[in-house]
Amino acid sequence: MPRTTAGGSDEPAAQDTSGGPRGSSADESSGRVPKTRVPIKKVVFIVKENRTFDNLFGRFPGANGATQGELSSGERIPLARAPDVYPHDIYHSFLAGIVAVNGGRMNGFDSPYISGSEDGSPFTQYRRSDIPAYWSYAKNFALADRMFSSMYGPSLPEHAFAVAATAGRVVSNKLPLHDGRAMHCEDASEYFYRLRRHPSLIEWEKQAEIDKIEALYESITACLDIKTIFSALEEKGVSWRYYGRRDDFHNPMGAIDEIRNTDRWDNVIPPERFITDARSGDLPGVSYLLPPEVYNEHPQSDGRSMCVGENWTVRQVNAVMQGPDWKHTAIFITWDDFGGLYDHVRPPVVDEFGLGPRVPLLVISPWAKPGHVSHTTYEFSSFLALIERLHDIPPLTHRDRRAHDLFDVFDFDQEPLDPVVLPERPQVEGATPQRCRL
Repeated sequence: MPRTTAGGSDEPAAQDTSGGPRGSSADESSGRVPKTRVPIKKVVFIVKENRTFDNLFGRFPGANGATQGELSSGERIPLARAPDVYPHDIYHSFLAGIVAVNGGRMNGFDSPYISGSEDGSPFTQYRRSDIPAYWSYAKNFALADRMFSSMYGPSLPEHAFAVAATAGRVVSNKLPLHDGRAMHCEDASEYFYRLRRHPSLIEWEKQAEIDKIEALYESITACLDIKTIFSALEEKGVSWRYYGRRDDFHNPMGAIDEIRNTDRWDNVIPPERFITDARSGDLPGVSYLLPPEVYNEHPQSDGRSMCVGENWTVRQVNAVMQGPDWKHTAIFITWDDFGGLYDHVRPPVVDEFGLGPRVPLLVISPWAKPGHVSHTTYEFSSFLALIERLHDIPPLTHRDRRAHDLFDVFDFDQEPLDPVVLPERPQVEGATPQRCRL
């Protein structure tokens, strides 16, 4: 495939069924909540890895979940109990997401194209006792059951949508994925696959015509010329930090020219600093938090534990709750793509890239509606729509222009909710890889 320069617009394509423009609670005449009524001064976005809504919350009361999955044959099978540690990864590329969704039929998760599906791993699901902290957050704060990944997959472009409402038409992680050298903008030999335009592209996706879609791939250098929310925040005088390891290929910041090749790169700092900043009240106005890989909950053969990952999340949330800014903070916890795992809800088609399968979203704040399950359609661009509404920032792309802004999960007239500081589950001291006493 020919190598071209990175970048490219992700502006409107054929259709949009996302449910209308960014959502609104009070003040219908202007579409905005007066600033004096919005006590949220700090927002935190925690982005974990590779889970669907049905995998984590398919059994949650009041949510649109499933306890059975549909095979490509039409047979329905029970979703087996998910293991704390999966035996292997499940293929979850952009094309694999198209195959799994299968034109909205949601019955392609056992396709031979999706390697790792042979043993039934996609058709697994946790119970409440398996992920007690996440269920506690959902019970005490808010859960969204129509949060969709922005694309069919995989991780890097999904993370780009969370900061830029576009991935510059990129549909892959960097290649080679693990080469032991510098990454993304630092290494001119690395590349992404970008999807060229075609008038039949959405129709091909509906029919899962993988060969035709893959023929539109072109390789580009792994350094994107796209605009993020961070330059707009700076113009408004709003502080920000991206807490994430610079050598993590999931981290999009090193793959975006306006971050990696400017002094904004100084705002990309180790995730270990988050707890200190939260406890001391030094979190910026906008924080993104990317966990170290051992805690990101990615199904993997390296012994990566869901319990250990959940414990890490509990530590971060407890730090915010025990810090001085709890009453002015909103925490959003989501997972970046479907990871090959089953979900039964058909994603809306908004353009050639998705939406992709559902992922969980928890909203933790003293202003979240307690015990609320939101049925509003969101995607990662909704994070940007929320920031833009808070700070009077214009949309970056058509995606955040149309995304619901998450204000409907809050009630700014309620008595603020108290913190819910949770214990971690006991882990086996000195165990490698880390594991809990289950």
